[in-house]
Amino acid sequence: MKYFVVSDIHDRFCLMRNALTAKGFDPAREDHRLILCGDAFYSGEEPGELYEHLLDLHGKEKLILIYGNHDVELLDNLRAGHFGRSGNRTCAELLVRHLTGKNGLSDAELIAECARLGFTDFLATVPVWYFETPHYVFTHGFIPTEKYAYRPDWRNATEKEWRTAAFRGDGMLLSMRYGVRVPGKTVVFGHYSAARCYRMKNAAPEDWEKKLYKKVSAVPPDGFRPYFGDTFIALDQSVAKTGFVNCIILDD
Repeated sequence: MKYFVVSDIHDRFCLMRNALTAKGFDPAREDHRLILCGDAFYSGEEPGELYEHLLDLHGKEKLILIYGNHDVELLDNLRAGHFGRSGNRTCAELLVRHLTGKNGLSDAELIAECARLGFTDFLATVPVWYFETPHYVFTHGFIPTEKYAYRPDWRNATEKEWRTAAFRGDGMLLSMRYGVRVPGKTVVFGHYSAARCYRMKNAAPEDWEKKLYKKVSAVPPDGFRPYFGDTFIALDQSVAKTGFVNCIILDD
């Protein structure tokens, strides 16, 4: 199987589509599948277009969608009946506007429309916490661990533990500083910009203590390309900053 892998697109449907097209993704091909490693939704301008596309791929069994922290937060808001961060409301508003043409809806009306359009159910039932192939594990933040050590039973983690793993964003720290790895497999994740991995590639212990990985504001866009480590691959391109979506192809 040929897996086309993207992450953290944050509603940027056209950027994702362009990246996939450039790599040759063809949903009509039996051996092509898309893996989206979380944070599909939130903060962009095309959630409606993205939802339609992902729904179509899901119906064709061509999509593996992994929960990201923003996807979880948006689902929690829709289930709770009120929005938290404004980005979640904006996502719902733009999605409903694209699919129905309706404007100026209240929070309650937006949430009802998301349910009627099947979006809430899509978020509740389609994404998974991780996906595994013979040589790779795909997730958003990282697998659940025992603090800074590998946890052999991570596949049996609770939903609460997976939520923690998706929100904490320390896959780079765990992999590069503490050497956490899944035996015999490469962990593919997003959430934490790939630029931070390049920043810490040859880091000394004192560099970690100073948290130099947080200083990437001056890194040019090309410095956010996928990072291929010995035991992991980091994908998050900080799309709002760079204006592109990373896409890699893995055969497995």
